[in-house]
This record gives sequence, C-alpha cells and structure tokens, in this order.
Amino acid sequence: MEEKKDRLDIVFDKMDEKTSELAIENRFPYIFSKAELFLRIGEEKYREDDFFKQPPENLTVEDIDILKDGCEQILIAKGLTEENPFQNLDVSGFNALMRMFHFESLQRSTKYKVVIDGKKGCLDKITFKHIVDNSEITYYNFCSFSI
Repeated sequence: MEEKKDRLDIVFDKMDEKTSELAIENRFPYIFSKAELFLRIGEEKYREDDFFKQPPENLTVEDIDILKDGCEQILIAKGLTEENPFQNLDVSGFNALMRMFHFESLQRSTKYKVVIDGKKGCLDKITFKHIVDNSEITYYNFCSFSI
C-alpha cells in the first residue's frame, strides 16, 4: 500500500497547482488506484474482485490491451487537461476504460482539427457520472486521424 501512495505522490509532485486541483475534482486518486491495481493483478483477478465484475469477460485481447494502455496513461496523469489528453484509446476504448472504474458517459463535446504531438485528430471532452455515488468527472481523449 505504501508503494501506491508514493507513486501517486510522485505524480502529484509533477503537477502544477491548476492540474492538481483538477485531479482532485476529477477523482484522480481513486482512478489512479484502480488503474494501478488493474495493472498489478491483471484483468481476471480484477474482475473477480470487482463488485460490478468489470471489465467484462467478453473483451478481445485488443480490448484488454487498450485498457492496459489507458491504465498506464493514468499512472502518468494523462487525460486531465486538453493539453495532455489520453491518446491511442479511441472513443469506445476510452469509454470502456472509464466504465471499468464504474463511470458512465453523460456528455461529450468534440473539437475537430486539433494537432497534438504532430498528429491531426479530434479532442473529446467527456463528462462521466459514477454509477454508485453520482459524482461527475471530466476527462479528455485525443483520437488521431489515420490517412
């Protein structure tokens, strides 16, 4: 347990004040701990221990790889801001990642013709609601265009 707290502290230490406040508002410590657990114990044990049995059993290897990638991005604080969004998850993968943490999509807005890291694409801003406590969070996901 101490190692997880230390890792989270390290991530927070790298954030500026604004991002740190966003992280707290958007339940980042909760999401971080869930992501870290998923990566540490794997999808089968995570599902077995999860109240809602997430992630679903019928996911493909590619789907699980997307969840793992999303969890790895969480551990480096991706997704909290427009400038540092999740990447390489696609819309359904991003939703599946958040569903694994018991959030459902409420609202989505998209900016088109966005360039991030030299890639063109669209930037989604999605507000999610926790299915138990109804708390709302907002995260960003960048989908690049393949031409």
